[in-house]
Amino acid sequence: MAENLQKRPAKGILKKFQKCKETKWDEMNIIATLHPPGKDYGHMKIAEPKTPYNYVDADNVDGLDANELAEKIRIGADQPPKAMLVDSDDSDEEELTEEEKQKKKEFEIKRKKHYNEFHALQLAKKLLEEEDDDDDDDDGANSSHH
Repeated sequence: MAENLQKRPAKGILKKFQKCKETKWDEMNIIATLHPPGKDYGHMKIAEPKTPYNYVDADNVDGLDANELAEKIRIGADQPPKAMLVDSDDSDEEELTEEEKQKKKEFEIKRKKHYNEFHALQLAKKLLEEEDDDDDDDDGANSSHH
């Protein structure tokens, strides 16, 4: 393999391209072909309309009266926001059948049990930790007596 690296090709690959030493360009032909005098290259001038904007009097904006608006704000200040109002679930229950009402009650009971289970589990963990702490104290006391 090393002997192949020492060999040179008999003929150069680029010799046939080297015969033409200088390339001449017919610039007038190129200009006439690529840039004919009447060609616009698809460029168009578009007359854009002005941005629509309604000029209004600063005194009367949207037909609102400042005094009327102040009165509505005063009346609305006494009531909570609509987002804070809670709709009663009774209207939904009237439309439910007996079977659906029973399922809903069972679901609510299961949900309450689930949350109670979480608190019971937390309490159980706490009690186990306290027992472990007590066991550690007992073991330490017993080992010192031996």
